[in-house]
Order: sequence, then structure tokens, then C-alpha cells
Amino acid sequence: MPLIILIPGLIAPKLYPGLDRPDLVFPTLVKDLLAPGFVGLVMAALIAAVMSHVSGAVNSCTTIATIDIYLPYLHRGASEAQAVRFGRIVGAFAVVVGIIGASALARHGDKPVFLYLLNAYGYFTPGIAAMFLLGILWKRTTHAGAITAGLLTIPLSVALELLVPQLPFFNRTGIVFWVCMASCVAISLWTKPKSDPELAGLIWSKDSVRLRPEERSQARGLRNPVIWWAVVTAMVLYLYITYP
Repeated sequence: MPLIILIPGLIAPKLYPGLDRPDLVFPTLVKDLLAPGFVGLVMAALIAAVMSHVSGAVNSCTTIATIDIYLPYLHRGASEAQAVRFGRIVGAFAVVVGIIGASALARHGDKPVFLYLLNAYGYFTPGIAAMFLLGILWKRTTHAGAITAGLLTIPLSVALELLVPQLPFFNRTGIVFWVCMASCVAISLWTKPKSDPELAGLIWSKDSVRLRPEERSQARGLRNPVIWWAVVTAMVLYLYITYP
């Protein structure tokens, strides 16, 4: 996936140095370099991928709204039909909001829509990543520490964006991530940890990442995933360093 995303972006400036809008890189490459039949195939695959992504997002929104909000708080005795009806209403509302938001960004935004999407992800992913990593790798992590990391991620991201607007959002995300990690560690050390029986099977160890004997025999030589991870990582780092 990194190669599929990176290589077209690296090739396009050489082929089309005067391209006005960066978000036209992919359609321009498809239109100019592929045969007519392949253009239709690529566009069909792209539309299918977009529809699948939209379907998954809408399904997630309706599930969260129905299971976590509607049934426990708004209508505890709701029937299955009522819950489905509420989910459909929420799904339709989410689609309308998405269309309006995408149209506004496309017309009035000064950056490609994808960058706005990555920027939005950067508001909450640092805290989630800190909670997840410490939760599975450090048995001293507590519930209070994880909640602290989750609650800090959006306020810290917004504060950094307002105080240092010229800071790239990738750098902002990294700073917020390490602050959330440090906060989670500090609060976890200050609060009471879980007992070992409660953590059984939840914390990763060396045994967690080892293959079973029957799987180990099938992952030798060129079938060893570590070799291919190293190859892909080296290629991505080479591209980043060579074409900054």
C-alpha cells in the first residue's frame, strides 16, 4: 500500500511539472497513461472502494448512535424495528452532513480534501494510539491513565493548531502523541494498578509474537514475513530520503 500511494505521487511532478492542483495527480495519470479499457476498470475499482468506505463509515455511525446512545439513554425499551428505524435516520443524516461538508471543502478549501481528512484524524488518533500501545505493552497501565490520554488528545491538538498555526499537522500529531503517552504513564503510576489475574491474556509478551511450531516451519526462507517487512520499510525510507 505505501508503494501504491507513493510512487504515483513521485512520478507525477516529473511528467506534469505544471499541474495546477495536486489532487489531480491520480486522475491525470490514469487518463494519460492507461488504455481506454483499463481506465474504465480503474475507475470502477475506485468507485467500488469509495462506496465500500462510505458504507463502512455510515454503518459505524449508525451502530454507535443506536447501541451506545439510543438504546441505553433515549429509548431503553425500544423494539428491534424502532432501533433499525433510528439507525436509518442517523445514517441518512450522516450522509447528508458528509455531502455538505465535502462540497464546502471542495469549493472553499485551500488544500486537497484528503489533507483535511488526515488533519481531522490527527485530532484524536494520538490519544487512541497511546491508550492502545500502553494498554497491551505495559501491565502497569490503569483505566485512569488511558482515559487521561483519550481526553487530552483533542484539546491538545486544537491548542497547538491555534498557538502554532504554521506547525505541520504531522508534527503536531507526534507532539500530542508523546504528551498523551507521558500523561498516561504519570497517571497510571499515581493510581492503583490491576492485579495479575485480571490482566491474564491482555498484555503482550515474547510468547505473544512467536509463531506456533507448525507455523514456524512454513515461514522459513523467502516466506519469512520479517524479510518482506524489512524490504518494504527500506524502500519506503529510501523514497522519503531521496525525494523529500
